[in-house]
Amino acid sequence: MDSAVLDDLLGGSAREREETWRYSKTAIRALTQQAFAIASPDATPSAETLERIDLPFTRGRRIVIVNGGYSQRYSDIGRLASTISLRHESALHLNISIVAGCADPLHLVHVSVPDAAASRWRAVCEVDIGGGRAELIEQHVGEPGADVFGAATSTIALGPQAELRVAVFSDLPDSVSLLRKVHCTVGDAAVFTTTHAHFGGRLQRIESTIDMAGTKASCGSRGVFALRGREHVDVRLDVHHSARDTSSKVFWRGVADQRSRGIFHGAITVAAGADGADAQLSNKNLLLSANAEIDTQPVLEIYADEVKASHGATVGQLDEHVLFYLRSRGIPAAAARNLLIAAFCREVFDGIGDDALREHLDAALVARLPAAEAEA
Repeated sequence: MDSAVLDDLLGGSAREREETWRYSKTAIRALTQQAFAIASPDATPSAETLERIDLPFTRGRRIVIVNGGYSQRYSDIGRLASTISLRHESALHLNISIVAGCADPLHLVHVSVPDAAASRWRAVCEVDIGGGRAELIEQHVGEPGADVFGAATSTIALGPQAELRVAVFSDLPDSVSLLRKVHCTVGDAAVFTTTHAHFGGRLQRIESTIDMAGTKASCGSRGVFALRGREHVDVRLDVHHSARDTSSKVFWRGVADQRSRGIFHGAITVAAGADGADAQLSNKNLLLSANAEIDTQPVLEIYADEVKASHGATVGQLDEHVLFYLRSRGIPAAAARNLLIAAFCREVFDGIGDDALREHLDAALVARLPAAEAEA
């Protein structure tokens, strides 16, 4: 891949990426050595893919982006006309404005459809929440075939006392790589919460920067990744407390089986003058194979005096005593393992108030649980 194209997709120069991509060098090196043509936004998703994105609880509120381009053909926005302003400023640039809240969740779908040869796409989305409460469901799906490298960049701005809940879930084949970048600015007394569920993919990199710029702003980030085979997920979360009396709570879980690799970098910075901040970070991970790897980096930087903060991270294995207990009650070994793994991951979904969405994510988690089989 041309270095200028790579710099544009990944951000910064090779020197600047040295540290932020340090634990993903192997995966990114393989991408840099591959040639990618520009993916066609006019590609036709398969019937199976269209069925996967047709969530009954978001019909009439679905925006579909195929290979980086807004698709009017596959979108279903009949019920959105009176509540949001939707402008596709270009084929690759979408602007969504919600002035006074939106009662029903908006479903934003990114679909990666392979061409005959390896291809790449990029999409930019701006979301403005002027006030009230809104919910966004962001889904990433892909189809097997030639390699696809997608880059989705989002800018989110929350006005005073606005509230935005975002659920992001991806279930990708091993031929798709995805880079997702989000920058969110949270205004006075505004609330920004996200729930993530990431499965599959050749490489998934999730970069989130949350700036709590307003007094009494708050944010929450909950997420899980469950990996197997040679899947690779890299999460980088940066939370900045820039104003007084702000709060943040970060709660992530990771599971890796076979030869997969997971990375979590969670950083919270409390700036000088941001007194009254309350910051919490927790990251726990399970390794199910001797060949799997999870790297966790909790970072806490405090430059203010009156602050309450805590952070912690663990990487471990399933409790053999609990496994023995379940097996002694007649539960087969594989079923006992998956019961424990599912319970470990489901903690992330506890904060989802939408029953239909929570059930959908739970079903996706169960389907993607690392298999209790021989090493790949």
